[in-house]
Amino acid sequence: MMYRYLVFILVLFGSQVFAEPLSLSVTEISKDLAAETVDIKVIELHESDEEKSNTVTYTGIPLNVLLQYLYPKQWKTFEGEIYLYALDGYLSIVDAEKARQGAAYMTFARADDQPFTINNRNQQERDVPLAPFYLVWDNLENPELLASNAYAWPYQVFSIELVSDAMLQSLLPEGASASVEAGFDGYKNNCLSCHKIDGFGGNKFGMDIRQSIKGRSREELYEWIDTPSAINKFTTMPPLDPGVTGENRERVINRIIDYLQAI
Repeated sequence: MMYRYLVFILVLFGSQVFAEPLSLSVTEISKDLAAETVDIKVIELHESDEEKSNTVTYTGIPLNVLLQYLYPKQWKTFEGEIYLYALDGYLSIVDAEKARQGAAYMTFARADDQPFTINNRNQQERDVPLAPFYLVWDNLENPELLASNAYAWPYQVFSIELVSDAMLQSLLPEGASASVEAGFDGYKNNCLSCHKIDGFGGNKFGMDIRQSIKGRSREELYEWIDTPSAINKFTTMPPLDPGVTGENRERVINRIIDYLQAI
Protein backbone atom coordinates (compact mmCIF):
# COMPACT_ATOMS: atom_id res chain seq x y z
CA MET A 1 0.00 0.00 0.00
CA MET A 2 1.28 3.42 -0.86
CA TYR A 3 1.29 5.95 2.00
CA ARG A 4 1.05 9.67 1.55
CA TYR A 5 3.68 11.78 3.25
CA LEU A 6 1.58 13.96 5.52
CA VAL A 7 2.76 15.53 8.73
CA PHE A 8 0.59 15.19 11.82
CA ILE A 9 1.51 17.89 14.33
CA LEU A 10 0.48 17.05 17.88
CA VAL A 11 0.12 20.24 19.91
CA LEU A 12 -0.43 19.95 23.63
CA PHE A 13 -0.55 23.03 25.81
CA GLY A 14 -1.94 24.65 28.94
CA SER A 15 -2.41 23.33 32.45
CA GLN A 16 -3.72 19.97 31.24
CA VAL A 17 -0.59 18.95 29.27
CA PHE A 18 0.13 15.21 29.32
CA ALA A 19 3.18 15.09 26.99
CA GLU A 20 5.66 17.24 25.15
CA PRO A 21 4.65 18.42 21.65
CA LEU A 22 5.28 15.73 19.02
CA SER A 23 5.62 15.78 15.26
CA LEU A 24 4.65 12.54 13.52
CA SER A 25 4.34 11.51 9.90
CA VAL A 26 2.01 8.92 8.40
CA THR A 27 5.12 7.01 7.30
CA GLU A 28 6.35 6.77 10.88
CA ILE A 29 2.93 5.77 12.24
CA SER A 30 2.39 3.15 9.53
CA LYS A 31 5.79 1.64 10.29
CA ASP A 32 5.18 1.41 14.04
CA LEU A 33 1.51 0.46 13.71
CA ALA A 34 1.65 -1.47 10.43
CA ALA A 35 -0.58 -4.24 11.74
CA GLU A 36 -3.17 -1.66 12.85
CA THR A 37 -3.49 0.27 9.58
CA VAL A 38 -6.83 -0.65 8.03
CA ASP A 39 -9.27 0.22 5.27
CA ILE A 40 -12.59 1.30 6.79
CA LYS A 41 -15.81 1.52 4.76
CA VAL A 42 -18.35 4.04 6.04
CA ILE A 43 -21.55 5.77 5.01
CA GLU A 44 -20.14 9.23 4.33
CA LEU A 45 -22.44 11.55 6.29
CA HIS A 46 -21.18 14.70 4.58
CA GLU A 47 -22.40 13.32 1.24
CA SER A 48 -25.52 11.43 2.29
CA ASP A 49 -29.11 12.30 3.12
CA GLU A 50 -32.44 10.54 3.75
CA GLU A 51 -32.81 9.74 0.05
CA LYS A 52 -29.29 8.57 -0.76
CA SER A 53 -26.43 6.96 1.19
CA ASN A 54 -22.93 7.31 -0.25
CA THR A 55 -20.30 4.83 0.96
CA VAL A 56 -16.56 5.57 0.91
CA THR A 57 -13.60 3.44 2.02
CA TYR A 58 -10.78 5.29 3.80
CA THR A 59 -7.35 4.20 5.01
CA GLY A 60 -6.33 5.00 8.58
CA ILE A 61 -5.54 3.99 12.15
CA PRO A 62 -8.09 3.26 14.93
CA LEU A 63 -8.19 6.36 17.13
CA ASN A 64 -7.92 4.28 20.30
CA VAL A 65 -4.78 2.55 19.01
CA LEU A 66 -3.24 5.85 17.92
CA LEU A 67 -3.82 7.43 21.33
CA GLN A 68 -2.35 4.40 23.12
CA TYR A 69 0.68 4.73 20.82
CA LEU A 70 1.05 8.43 21.59
CA TYR A 71 0.39 8.09 25.34
CA PRO A 72 1.61 4.62 26.38
CA LYS A 73 1.49 5.50 30.10
CA GLN A 74 -1.31 8.08 30.30
CA TRP A 75 -4.00 6.95 27.86
CA LYS A 76 -5.26 3.86 29.70
CA THR A 77 -6.33 5.83 32.79
CA PHE A 78 -7.09 9.21 31.19
CA GLU A 79 -10.57 10.61 31.87
CA GLY A 80 -11.73 13.66 29.97
CA GLU A 81 -12.01 14.86 26.40
CA ILE A 82 -9.92 14.58 23.25
CA TYR A 83 -9.73 17.85 21.34
CA LEU A 84 -9.06 17.61 17.61
CA TYR A 85 -8.12 20.91 15.98
CA ALA A 86 -8.63 21.54 12.25
CA LEU A 87 -6.78 23.89 9.92
CA ASP A 88 -9.95 25.95 9.32
CA GLY A 89 -10.35 26.64 13.06
CA TYR A 90 -12.91 23.92 13.74
CA LEU A 91 -12.64 22.01 17.02
CA SER A 92 -14.08 18.52 17.48
CA ILE A 93 -14.53 17.13 21.00
CA VAL A 94 -14.52 13.37 21.56
CA ASP A 95 -15.12 11.78 24.95
CA ALA A 96 -12.22 9.52 25.98
CA GLU A 97 -14.52 6.64 26.84
CA LYS A 98 -16.21 6.85 23.44
CA ALA A 99 -12.80 6.80 21.74
CA ARG A 100 -11.94 3.59 23.60
CA GLN A 101 -14.97 1.80 22.15
CA GLY A 102 -13.12 1.39 18.85
CA ALA A 103 -15.54 2.87 16.31
CA ALA A 104 -13.41 5.95 15.47
CA TYR A 105 -10.61 5.99 12.88
CA MET A 106 -8.07 8.69 12.05
CA THR A 107 -7.78 8.40 8.27
CA PHE A 108 -5.27 9.93 5.87
CA ALA A 109 -6.29 8.71 2.39
CA ARG A 110 -9.03 7.08 0.36
CA ALA A 111 -8.45 3.39 -0.23
CA ASP A 112 -9.34 3.71 -3.93
CA ASP A 113 -6.65 6.39 -4.52
CA GLN A 114 -9.32 8.96 -5.40
CA PRO A 115 -8.69 12.56 -4.20
CA PHE A 116 -8.83 12.88 -0.42
CA THR A 117 -11.66 15.45 -0.54
CA ILE A 118 -15.29 15.81 0.46
CA ASN A 119 -18.42 17.62 -0.68
CA ASN A 120 -19.82 19.22 2.48
CA ARG A 121 -23.50 19.62 1.65
CA ASN A 122 -24.36 21.15 5.00
CA GLN A 123 -22.08 24.12 4.36
CA GLN A 124 -22.52 24.22 0.58
CA GLU A 125 -18.84 23.51 -0.09
CA ARG A 126 -17.42 21.20 -2.77
CA ASP A 127 -14.08 19.39 -3.11
CA VAL A 128 -12.98 20.34 0.41
CA PRO A 129 -9.48 18.92 1.18
CA LEU A 130 -9.52 16.45 4.09
CA ALA A 131 -5.76 16.33 4.71
CA PRO A 132 -3.85 15.98 6.84
CA PHE A 133 -6.26 13.78 8.83
CA TYR A 134 -9.99 13.03 8.81
CA LEU A 135 -11.81 11.37 11.72
CA VAL A 136 -14.53 8.93 10.64
CA TRP A 137 -16.81 6.55 12.55
CA ASP A 138 -17.68 2.96 11.65
CA ASN A 139 -21.39 3.51 11.12
CA LEU A 140 -21.79 0.33 9.07
CA GLU A 141 -20.88 -1.98 11.95
CA ASN A 142 -22.55 0.34 14.46
CA PRO A 143 -25.85 1.56 12.91
CA GLU A 144 -26.57 3.75 15.96
CA LEU A 145 -23.88 6.09 14.65
CA LEU A 146 -26.03 6.79 11.59
CA ALA A 147 -28.21 8.92 13.87
CA SER A 148 -25.26 11.19 14.63
CA ASN A 149 -24.50 14.19 12.47
CA ALA A 150 -21.52 15.06 10.29
CA TYR A 151 -20.24 17.63 12.82
CA ALA A 152 -18.58 14.71 14.63
CA TRP A 153 -16.49 13.95 11.53
CA PRO A 154 -13.79 16.66 11.57
CA TYR A 155 -11.47 17.00 8.61
CA GLN A 156 -8.15 18.84 8.14
CA VAL A 157 -7.19 17.70 11.64
CA PHE A 158 -3.65 18.81 12.39
CA SER A 159 -3.41 18.82 16.19
CA ILE A 160 -4.74 16.95 19.19
CA GLU A 161 -4.97 17.69 22.89
CA LEU A 162 -6.09 15.79 25.98
CA VAL A 163 -8.23 18.01 28.23
CA SER A 164 -9.51 17.10 31.68
CA ASP A 165 -13.16 17.51 32.67
CA ALA A 166 -12.07 20.23 35.14
CA MET A 167 -10.92 22.44 32.26
CA LEU A 168 -14.33 22.26 30.62
CA GLN A 169 -16.15 22.99 33.86
CA SER A 170 -14.20 26.25 34.18
CA LEU A 171 -16.42 27.61 31.36
CA LEU A 172 -19.52 27.20 33.54
CA PRO A 173 -20.43 30.23 35.72
CA GLU A 174 -20.35 29.71 39.49
CA GLY A 175 -23.73 28.93 40.99
CA ALA A 176 -25.20 28.14 37.57
CA SER A 177 -28.87 27.15 37.52
CA ALA A 178 -30.02 23.82 36.11
CA SER A 179 -31.10 25.48 32.85
CA VAL A 180 -27.70 27.18 32.47
CA GLU A 181 -25.91 23.87 33.13
CA ALA A 182 -28.09 22.20 30.49
CA GLY A 183 -27.36 25.11 28.16
CA PHE A 184 -23.64 24.65 28.69
CA ASP A 185 -23.95 21.00 27.64
CA GLY A 186 -25.85 22.13 24.54
CA TYR A 187 -23.24 24.79 23.81
CA LYS A 188 -20.38 22.30 24.25
CA ASN A 189 -22.02 19.79 21.90
CA ASN A 190 -23.18 22.23 19.22
CA CYS A 191 -21.30 25.53 19.41
CA LEU A 192 -17.88 25.24 21.08
CA SER A 193 -16.48 23.58 17.96
CA CYS A 194 -16.56 26.93 16.15
CA HIS A 195 -17.13 29.62 18.80
CA LYS A 196 -14.53 30.11 21.53
CA ILE A 197 -14.84 31.49 25.06
CA ASP A 198 -11.81 33.11 26.73
CA GLY A 199 -9.62 31.65 23.98
CA PHE A 200 -10.90 28.14 24.64
CA GLY A 201 -12.71 26.27 21.87
CA GLY A 202 -12.81 26.43 18.09
CA ASN A 203 -11.52 29.41 16.17
CA LYS A 204 -13.56 29.12 12.98
CA PHE A 205 -15.18 32.52 13.54
CA GLY A 206 -12.35 34.20 15.44
CA MET A 207 -14.33 36.49 17.72
CA ASP A 208 -15.17 35.45 21.28
CA ILE A 209 -18.83 34.38 21.41
CA ARG A 210 -19.63 37.01 24.05
CA GLN A 211 -18.64 39.74 21.61
CA SER A 212 -20.64 38.11 18.81
CA ILE A 213 -23.89 38.05 20.78
CA LYS A 214 -23.60 41.48 22.40
CA GLY A 215 -26.75 43.53 21.82
CA ARG A 216 -28.69 40.66 20.24
CA SER A 217 -32.20 39.90 21.49
CA ARG A 218 -33.27 36.45 22.65
CA GLU A 219 -35.42 36.11 19.53
CA GLU A 220 -32.49 36.93 17.25
CA LEU A 221 -30.21 34.47 19.05
CA TYR A 222 -32.89 31.79 18.66
CA GLU A 223 -33.06 32.31 14.91
CA TRP A 224 -29.27 32.33 14.54
CA ILE A 225 -29.03 28.96 16.29
CA ASP A 226 -32.09 27.42 14.63
CA THR A 227 -31.82 28.68 11.04
CA PRO A 228 -28.81 31.01 10.50
CA SER A 229 -29.41 31.19 6.74
CA ALA A 230 -32.76 32.89 7.44
CA ILE A 231 -30.79 35.85 8.80
CA ASN A 232 -27.87 35.73 6.38
CA LYS A 233 -28.25 33.56 3.29
CA PHE A 234 -24.49 33.74 2.67
CA THR A 235 -23.46 32.47 6.10
CA THR A 236 -21.46 29.23 6.34
CA MET A 237 -22.80 28.66 9.87
CA PRO A 238 -24.83 25.44 9.91
CA PRO A 239 -28.12 25.18 11.82
CA LEU A 240 -28.42 23.26 15.07
CA ASP A 241 -28.22 19.49 14.50
CA PRO A 242 -31.20 18.65 12.22
CA GLY A 243 -31.64 15.44 14.24
CA VAL A 244 -32.84 17.53 17.20
CA THR A 245 -36.49 18.25 16.41
CA GLY A 246 -39.82 19.44 17.82
CA GLU A 247 -40.14 20.44 21.46
CA ASN A 248 -36.69 19.03 22.23
CA ARG A 249 -35.18 21.40 19.66
CA GLU A 250 -36.91 24.39 21.24
CA ARG A 251 -35.71 23.29 24.67
CA VAL A 252 -32.08 22.80 23.56
CA ILE A 253 -31.95 26.19 21.82
CA ASN A 254 -33.53 28.03 24.75
CA ARG A 255 -31.12 26.42 27.21
CA ILE A 256 -28.15 27.41 25.03
CA ILE A 257 -29.44 30.99 25.09
CA ASP A 258 -29.77 30.78 28.89
CA TYR A 259 -26.09 29.85 29.02
CA LEU A 260 -25.05 32.57 26.60
CA GLN A 261 -26.90 35.21 28.60
CA ALA A 262 -25.38 33.90 31.85
CA ILE A 263 -21.83 34.43 30.55
